[in-house]
Amino acid sequence: MLFLRSVGRLAFLLSVLLASSVTAQAPTQTVLEYSFTPTRRAQIAAWVETADGEFLQTVFLTDLVARIGIGNRPGASQMNSGYRWPYGRREGVLPIWGTRRAGAPGAQQFKRVIFQDRRSEGLASRTSSDQSRDDYYCLSFQRSGSTRDNLDAVSCASAGNFSSDKGRFITESDVTAGYAEPYEDPLTLTGMMAPLSRYSLYPPRRDATRCSSTTCFDHADVDEFRQHALEVMPELDAITRATLPGDVEHTELFTVPAAWPDGEYVLWVEANVEGDYNDVYNDVTLPTPTTPAATDAMTPQQWDSWAISYGYPYRGQPSVVYSVPFQLGTDLGRHATSDATGAGSWDWRQQSFGTLQPLDTITDDPEAAPGSGVDRLLYNADEDSRLRVTIRAPASCDDNSPPSGVSELRIERHADFRHQHEWARLFFTRATDDDRVFRYDVRISETPMIGPDDFVQQGVPAKSATTFSQGLVIPNDGDEDVSVDFGGMLPSSTYYIGVRAVDHCNAEGDITFIEYTTTEQQFTTVTPCFVATATYGSPLANEIRSLRRFRDRILAPSAVGSSLIKAYYAVGPWFASVIQVHPWLRDLSRNLLTPIVEWAAHLDPDTP
Repeated sequence: MLFLRSVGRLAFLLSVLLASSVTAQAPTQTVLEYSFTPTRRAQIAAWVETADGEFLQTVFLTDLVARIGIGNRPGASQMNSGYRWPYGRREGVLPIWGTRRAGAPGAQQFKRVIFQDRRSEGLASRTSSDQSRDDYYCLSFQRSGSTRDNLDAVSCASAGNFSSDKGRFITESDVTAGYAEPYEDPLTLTGMMAPLSRYSLYPPRRDATRCSSTTCFDHADVDEFRQHALEVMPELDAITRATLPGDVEHTELFTVPAAWPDGEYVLWVEANVEGDYNDVYNDVTLPTPTTPAATDAMTPQQWDSWAISYGYPYRGQPSVVYSVPFQLGTDLGRHATSDATGAGSWDWRQQSFGTLQPLDTITDDPEAAPGSGVDRLLYNADEDSRLRVTIRAPASCDDNSPPSGVSELRIERHADFRHQHEWARLFFTRATDDDRVFRYDVRISETPMIGPDDFVQQGVPAKSATTFSQGLVIPNDGDEDVSVDFGGMLPSSTYYIGVRAVDHCNAEGDITFIEYTTTEQQFTTVTPCFVATATYGSPLANEIRSLRRFRDRILAPSAVGSSLIKAYYAVGPWFASVIQVHPWLRDLSRNLLTPIVEWAAHLDPDTP
């Protein structure tokens, strides 16, 4: 291990020495500059088609779909949602983009991901040994904390403190045997088991690495998720962006491939926001599903309490699609649209799923719900647009030189010690350019990066220092040095950060690298149920819910009970760490806790 770490550090030092000699050539093709102002939490795809509807290329895809895999993960498609919710395939997140990409000539398909070994895709709590640490997903352990109204107020208790089932690929034998998910008809509210196919519109998650210890339970397919996603869409790394900050104009550049002939094209953008309610789409018209349900003791349970009692019904207004026609060759300048083109659908079983729907059920409410409906891309009154495209001819970049690398790059601890394990402060002196720097790309990797290929393929776009997976914004104007907080890191971990400038011709400058190690997590409050979570493998387990309700309703109100809770918080983390690395202690702890769980459930009959 020491040898491997030494090799890694040597490679990183070599990358720093080589960076000054790695300079991208200025492009000579046409450059598209497209701009829009998204609302908060919007998942977005952008792609280009010919005028007659032939899908050509995806040019932009937000991180939760492209890398975290919310469209292709275990869990029924109608399962509730919440802050960093771990399960539930979001078939309707970007259905127009997904359907058109999958239907393009020669397009490959993504394999569908399902639970490893659960009786139903509607079971969110652990029913078998199938979970391992999850560095992204988590769950609020209180119903009030996982509601739609709390999306902007909650956060994970601590990074990596949640365990999830990463799932496996569905097989042909699964499909032949009729593998299905619980599905409730939106009109009749009657349930059925809906068969699942082998393929999905969306990539599986690419942020997970299969665990290797004897105390975790990842399926072997987890090792294939990333490779499979890139085999289907090799461009994924280059086009992935973090969720964009809301109410801030965002501009992207796309260099048109030289092989594209002059003629008419269309830029499409699809935007989706969970929980965007209106009179047609809301928690009453599309409630949390409860059917199909078990009819007798011999029938497998289809939904469990964690799937339908926590979180909120996420199916608000569906995705909204915008489009701007443009022409290559002769039609230079600005093109824009001030309206949407159509809408998508949440319901993957509808015959019309994946085709543009009318906007007659889509509404805006700028006063009570800013950013809803067509306002997913906000209207710019000065530009009279929601989506704007500017075409830059090759001649305008003929004499362009790429920008320089940034200099004096350094990283300091974040000012708030409570977040130093995940956030830091980035400093650098701006790059120089013969015209102007268009943007700064910052990417983070857990392994050393050497040159532009590693920067794109290994590096993940940097996040802002917030509880949300939101992209880092670095102002490209001004002459002063850059100083900005960034996040998205884990405690006690070493990261390799690269920074490069990109100019208005989409020419990329030298990459400057630096290494940084985060601190241990500083707990200001202690996460509850340490031992029980380590014992049952996940805070989603019903056993833990019984214990937590017993703590809150029986112990906490009394002085003696409160003292017992404080004593447990003092020693619980240590016991939990020991249990996690010794499987025999986990079995012993489970045997000891079982009668206590049964007693707690008896005292609190409301526990499901």
